[in-house]
Amino acid sequence: MAVNDTKVQEISLHTLKATSKTVHWGYFDNSVKPALEINSGDIVSAETVTHQAGDAPDLMMDDGIKEIYDNIPFEQRIPGAHIMTGPIYVKDATPGDMLQVEILQLTPRLPYGANLLANWGFLFNEFDKKERITIYELDREGKWLNAKFAYDYPYEYNINGRIIAPEEAIREPALTNMQIPARLHIGNMGVAPKEKGCFSSTPPGMYGGNIDNWKIGAGATIYYPVGVEGALLSLGDGHFAQGDSELSGTAVEASLNCLLKINVRKDMAFHSPLLETTDAWITHGFHPDLEQAAKNAALEMVGFLSSRYGLSRQDAYSLISVCGDFSITQVVDENKGIHVSIPKSVLLPKA
Repeated sequence: MAVNDTKVQEISLHTLKATSKTVHWGYFDNSVKPALEINSGDIVSAETVTHQAGDAPDLMMDDGIKEIYDNIPFEQRIPGAHIMTGPIYVKDATPGDMLQVEILQLTPRLPYGANLLANWGFLFNEFDKKERITIYELDREGKWLNAKFAYDYPYEYNINGRIIAPEEAIREPALTNMQIPARLHIGNMGVAPKEKGCFSSTPPGMYGGNIDNWKIGAGATIYYPVGVEGALLSLGDGHFAQGDSELSGTAVEASLNCLLKINVRKDMAFHSPLLETTDAWITHGFHPDLEQAAKNAALEMVGFLSSRYGLSRQDAYSLISVCGDFSITQVVDENKGIHVSIPKSVLLPKA
């Protein structure tokens, strides 16, 4: 009888709960101690907690979320806004590799989320510089959102995680007879920057971070260029819904439980976050100037088509012009975002 010596990799399932010991609030930093260590190919069930739970604490906070808010002081919630779970250390991930993150499932921790008309929103000046919260409720099927109430924010929104008790605000009906399609996705996920230091979680970068692309949801796979040993993946900023642009300053910010399959890819290389959906490849461009962000996204797609499909730069340029779709990812995160999508259906296998 022949003996098969092929080794089958054992896949482990890990659980990463969000606690004050396993999150870092407001930053990426490659010196942060890993909250979890896994092998390539493992699956991780990770909790994320929204930084806006305090906007409706009676609806958006449970005991676990309160523990984080109670035990991380305000002075440690800087320089960005987001509560990031992790980092996750992936064995055998080295600089130059790609980290492949498949989003298998996203489920709400609580069925409520908050949208803010923020002081960093695109139309803040046109709305008399007033900040307003709208609380949305997700239906049981996870398909639609309805506004539960809204209120004018009683302070300036300048403290990360401030808790507004129900009696501090006048809650009013909002968006009556309107329903919003649910688009559960991860707003902020990325590997640690290769450079030393503390980097705000607000602007996206080549390591990922606060990309705010609503297509980064269940069924999608995103690839990050590894900058440090172990990659050090962190995630947070769950969203129930968002349109292209994130115009008011935020999406519907919510706490999500995320099921991820994480692989180290040594057979591919790319220097920016690359998104794969069931029917498209998507590259991203970031820059404070939106026009330059569009150029960056286009050049990233030219590079992708050239390296993966062997197209000349001129052929890639033509293909993008005739079938590439450009969208504004967001206009409110310091580095503005553009993403460009090419349908997989146009990319035929080589003869």
